[in-house]
Amino acid sequence: MSAVQFYKEENFKVVEVDGLRLEVPEEWEVVRLGDALVLLRNGLTYRQNKDGDGYPISRIETISDEKIDPNKVGFVNNIKLEELKEYRLKTGDILFSHINSLEHIGKTAIYEGVPELLLHGMNLLLLRPNRSKIEPYYLLNLLRFYRTQRIFRNISKKAVNQASINQTQLKNLKIPLPPLQEQQKIAHVLISIDKAIEAVDEAIEQAECIKKGLMQELLTKGIGHKEFKDTEIGRIPKEWEVVRLESIVEIYDSKRIPLSEQERAKKRGPYPYCGATGIIDYIDDYIFDGEYLLLAEDGGYFGPFEQSAYIMSGKFWVNNHAHILRAKDGVSDNWYLMYALNYMDLRPYIVGSTRTKLNQEHMRKIKILLPPLEEQQKIAEILSKWDEVIELKRAKKERLGRMKKKIMDLLLTGKVRIK
Repeated sequence: MSAVQFYKEENFKVVEVDGLRLEVPEEWEVVRLGDALVLLRNGLTYRQNKDGDGYPISRIETISDEKIDPNKVGFVNNIKLEELKEYRLKTGDILFSHINSLEHIGKTAIYEGVPELLLHGMNLLLLRPNRSKIEPYYLLNLLRFYRTQRIFRNISKKAVNQASINQTQLKNLKIPLPPLQEQQKIAHVLISIDKAIEAVDEAIEQAECIKKGLMQELLTKGIGHKEFKDTEIGRIPKEWEVVRLESIVEIYDSKRIPLSEQERAKKRGPYPYCGATGIIDYIDDYIFDGEYLLLAEDGGYFGPFEQSAYIMSGKFWVNNHAHILRAKDGVSDNWYLMYALNYMDLRPYIVGSTRTKLNQEHMRKIKILLPPLEEQQKIAEILSKWDEVIELKRAKKERLGRMKKKIMDLLLTGKVRIK
């Protein structure tokens, strides 16, 4: 594709799209979505299995991240040959979530040929663009733009914990249609940004894998040890100890004060209000001032490499869903303990079947590998460097996401045109 040239549009017309007032270039067509498709339908209603028995078929969760995830498909067997051919996805097909929660209604993903064979399952609509009228990636991004404008929430039929959009509503949805060549150029720009975001995603995943490998090594073998000993939880460096968590931390659970959402609404302010997994609100007062280690009591994630613990510094308030701990001076380090707890599988310590809970009695008994304090600090320093790398990459991804959102608004409404 030749180099793109942008220019500002001057002449607009107003289009009403289900309550949304859009200004688009006068020369653009406005058509029904159904008129730009060769096919719009629901999928096969065969009973699915998750055992890998048969042919892969799409499910609602297949597109939960707005891309087709081959690891989130179902499988069907005993399918008729004619249905296999009829319901097999083609490159450029778009899957649309028309039955979902309000939060997820209208999610989309485009089929790009992976997996090589994928059948269209029920509870996702298939949109097959008429390529002589509309570029598939232009349509994909237009639908995503509409979702950010809450159009699909507005037109959906609401029920308890669920919303739905019928095919007639979707077919009648008005869409702006630039000349096909301009659609292709718009798609090219947005695909370029998507590829940049995907590259950052891959870099984040790689950095997280490296960090996990380092955690495995540093939190079990330490730094530079040559002599090891057998303990109740495996071989560890000779200088290390196996201790109960309660022996190396101070516990401040008695100072926790939960506040309801209504109470917090009356106390808006600058201080973090913390729960099991992080900051959930900001209020006008605080209980703690300093550096503390917060460990989920309930509502957290307790498996290996899951964030059950986090550090809070400064002035903040904590509800009763997180234990409040502080490393004992000269004995342990908050940051080392955070990494050690997040590396561990804490599930043997939790109680409850429906709502899991790490109560204080069991929390006190958690067995921790304890290196000398200086080594704890060195281990924490190494792992925190990788946290910084990961956070920088996540910040870059957020910047790219914001940039794409702004560019989508400019290009998909024609405020900025492409020659």
